[in-house]
Formats: sequence, structure tokens, C-alpha cells
Amino acid sequence: MRSRIEWEIEHGIGAGWHTGAQVYASVGGTPWVDVALGEAQPGVPMARETIVEWASATKPITCVALAVLWERGALDIDDPVHHHLPEFAASGKERVSVKHLLTHTAGLTTSITKQASAAELVADICASPLRPDWVPGQRCGYNSIAMWIVAELVTRLDGRPFDQFVREEIFEVAGLDDCWLAMAPEIYERNQARIARIPGIARSGTAYWVTWGRPTGGIHGPISQLGRFYESLGCILSPDTLREMTSHHLTDVYDEVLDARLDRGLGFVLGSAAPQYGFGDRASSGTYGHGGQTWSTAFADPARDLVVAVYLNGAATAAIHADRLPRLLNALYADLADLDDLDG
Repeated sequence: MRSRIEWEIEHGIGAGWHTGAQVYASVGGTPWVDVALGEAQPGVPMARETIVEWASATKPITCVALAVLWERGALDIDDPVHHHLPEFAASGKERVSVKHLLTHTAGLTTSITKQASAAELVADICASPLRPDWVPGQRCGYNSIAMWIVAELVTRLDGRPFDQFVREEIFEVAGLDDCWLAMAPEIYERNQARIARIPGIARSGTAYWVTWGRPTGGIHGPISQLGRFYESLGCILSPDTLREMTSHHLTDVYDEVLDARLDRGLGFVLGSAAPQYGFGDRASSGTYGHGGQTWSTAFADPARDLVVAVYLNGAATAAIHADRLPRLLNALYADLADLDDLDG
């Protein structure tokens, strides 16, 4: 008998919304769902071990990396960024704080519109002005490029390249041995056959994209590895730091880029939020996580001791994603309710 989750995945395949999917969920740290259905590439079945693109679901990992150093006293969350990155003060950004980076209230801009090195991007962001009429902390607008500055702060304060820091301080601590922020070319060559390719996204699964270490959204690995990151946050951060990261720093604030009202922590979206950015109608108010483009999302729902990570192998319009994602997540919660009834 098919679970509701599997039925929703197959419904989406039949509707042409995606070619396949991976869904992982755990309760109390014990895996409960780990399914893969459909295709990862034309003629290639989706497997639980298929490597997929996490897109902006990467961002909490970037922010947690900085939180590790915050916990160690290397910086304070209210510090002006230029205290640690002096060149950042150019073009009127003296008032931008570390907290503004993590809450998407910094208003940063860049003139670079194509793939570039971290050094080039950081230099350009530092030299560029804020968005017109922007007052840091007073407006909110999804600011993906701020993650380049977050990553640079980690490197400046710690000394290790950002991808090495993430590998050693997050992936190894959490036991994540099958995901990469910047996949080495030789590893890419060995793993090409198990890397998913999103239909209609030319860059998807290519060496150009998978090996570029983007702190904004570059992690690739089976989606279960992202779920295990959420399971392991209590090993990576102290309870006090995790509580601060997942507390309400913005409540019902309008995001001018996403055109949605959201609650935000430090690097995390909180609560159910707008359908295409949230965690379904049944998620508790204390839920925290993040989505990626229109094909990935992951979150922890502490009220149910639940972790969920979802990858859908297909980009979708905002309207379609606002339908398919809540349907899938609500199905998952319904299956969980059935499990509770059986246990009861």
C-alpha cells in the first residue's frame, strides 16, 4: 500500500511537475521515511543515494558555520561587519551588522552577474552600495549575496577556506560523509552517474555548477544528508546558541524580494510562512528551516521531534510549488499521525 507521501510524489510526476523525488524524515533522530521515486536523469532511476542540489536550503549551514565562531567568542552578532572586514565599509555600509546579514535586512548589491570566484564576489559586494533608500535593519529583502560575506567572515576569523571549515566543523561533526559544498573535479568525475539533473535547468548536474563552492546554495548530496544536519544541530551548537538562531528576530515582516510575509530567525525561516516558502499547514509554530529554489526544503519541528528534508527533481512556477509542496508536507504529517495512532 502506497503511503500518502508516495502518492503525492507520483501525482506530481504524472502532472509533469517533477520527474522524481527524494523524501527523508526522522522522529526522535530515528529515520522514519527515506524514499526515492521516479527518475534522476532521463532513464536513470532516482535512488536514495542520488546526489541532488540543495540550492538555498544550503543557507542555514552557511549561517550555522558563522554561529560556531560566534559561540567561540570570535565575533558578536551585533558587530558591524566592517569591524572584521574593513573594506566592507565602502559605499555607505558602515551600519550593516552581522545580524543584518543573517536576517536579510542588509540590502547588499553586486554588479557581478555571472560565475566568479569568492574573492571577486566579496570584493565587488564590499565596493557596491546598498539598495536605493535602504536603511539596514528597517526593511527586509531576500539577500542571497549576503552569504558570500558571511562565508568571508568565517574565513577571515578562522583562517581556513570556507568549504574546509564547513567540512571539518559541520559535516564531520554531524557524520555527513556524502555531501559537498565544493565538489572536487575528480570526485565529480567519479560520481557523474549518480548526480540528478533538473529538467529545463541547463547548469543542473554539470561540473561547472557542482564544483563551484557557493555558500549561497552550492551544497550537493542525497537529501537525507540535509535531514541529518538538522538532527545534528544539537551537536554542532550549544542549546543557547541554537535557541538564539531559531528565535524570532523578525515577525510577520514583508520580504520585498519574495513578496511574502515571513518570520525569520538567524539564517532560518520560522513557522509555516507563505505556502511556497513554509513547511505545510500542520507544522508547529516553533518549526525552523529553509527552502531552496522551487525544488528543495528542510526543517525541524521540535514540537514533534520531527526532521524533514524534501527534494523534487523539477523546477516549478511559484503557483505550482505553492500547491505541490504543502500537499506533500501535509501528506507527510498525515502519515505521521497514522504512525502515532498505531503507536498509541
